[in-house]
Amino acid sequence: MSRRKIASGPGAASLILIVVVLSLCMMAMLTQISAGNDYNLCSRSAEMVQRVYELNAQSERRLAELDLLLVKARQEAGDDMDAYLRKIEELLPEDMTLEDGAVTWTEPLDNRYLECTVQLLPPGEKQRTKWISHKLTVDEPEEDWE
Repeated sequence: MSRRKIASGPGAASLILIVVVLSLCMMAMLTQISAGNDYNLCSRSAEMVQRVYELNAQSERRLAELDLLLVKARQEAGDDMDAYLRKIEELLPEDMTLEDGAVTWTEPLDNRYLECTVQLLPPGEKQRTKWISHKLTVDEPEEDWE
């Protein structure tokens, strides 16, 4: 039996080199696409976090306004809790509601809403309110999947 030698000439080396270069190009292209997608996701995430912080800042400003209102109501009503609550109801802005000793309002920003609730503490205490809840709601537009 005679054995044949398989000779690999310059054509085989060129073919292997072409396959390697094409593979590297495909990997580079996929890496670039992946990096672009990561950047877009990161940008959207940063924007969402910024909006949530804006909503929180708005709610803290509104709480400060409410606190000034509570000081005024306390000065006008004295120590009587019922008179204090009635005075608060008179002074509250339209978008704030008082129910069962808790004040609730909503902070809107684009398609996000932060529903805020604070508990009113008795008039004699140093702290006048206590946060009960911050509930973030997002209204996403409905998409037609047909």
